[in-house]
Amino acid sequence: MKHFFVDTNVLLDLLGKREPFGALAAQLLDMAVNREVTLYISALSFSHIDYILRKTIAAPERLYKMARLASMLAIVPVDRTVIEAALNLGFADFEDGLQYCAARTMPAIEAIVTRDPKGFASGTLPTLTPAAALTQLGG
Repeated sequence: MKHFFVDTNVLLDLLGKREPFGALAAQLLDMAVNREVTLYISALSFSHIDYILRKTIAAPERLYKMARLASMLAIVPVDRTVIEAALNLGFADFEDGLQYCAARTMPAIEAIVTRDPKGFASGTLPTLTPAAALTQLGG
């Protein structure tokens, strides 16, 4: 079974129904629900999702969606070690650095699924677009 870390932008596509990207994210999540892949998300992503979606989705629906997401994905903590690693990493975008360092704490993670591969280009962990991840999974 593959193990992928999912960047916040992919989850925003899903929850915000941002097409055509939301459909790819939904397929990926369906594969996780069917235990065809294990997907990970950083704890940090929940605050970003809430902040961005509060402009378009009412709180009860937003919280419901995030609770469902939390039940389907493995949540990776963002602690002092992750923050210090990101501060020393040198990524141009600190948030991408936090996501990357969180993903690196889980040895099973094989790649980061993102719509912004350039944000992780200086890391050693492979990046995949949602379409490429689905191709790897046979979906």
